[in-house]
Amino acid sequence: MARAVLPAALLVVLGALALLRGVAFVAAPGQEQAPALRGQDVVAKSGVAATAAYASAAAVVPMPAEAALSEKQWNSFGQVFAIFFLFFWVAGFVRLLTLGRL
Repeated sequence: MARAVLPAALLVVLGALALLRGVAFVAAPGQEQAPALRGQDVVAKSGVAATAAYASAAAVVPMPAEAALSEKQWNSFGQVFAIFFLFFWVAGFVRLLTLGRL
């Protein structure tokens, strides 16, 4: 059993070392200075059109809470659900106390 596991474990360790070899250290800074803030490269590489398209698509999509129901409908549902939940909670609590053992 140990003879079959040893080569597999060795292959896994060698594979992990091969994958991690390039990311073990931070590379030295190059001649080009990278942008200091995230998002600067989008504007610098003519990503203005892509940013505008994304912003317009996000503006068209409805808010998650307003997708199907209004706030008034959610409030009326909450009132009915609270009464329903209270009834079953009280019924369960009464059943617990009248059972005779806890």
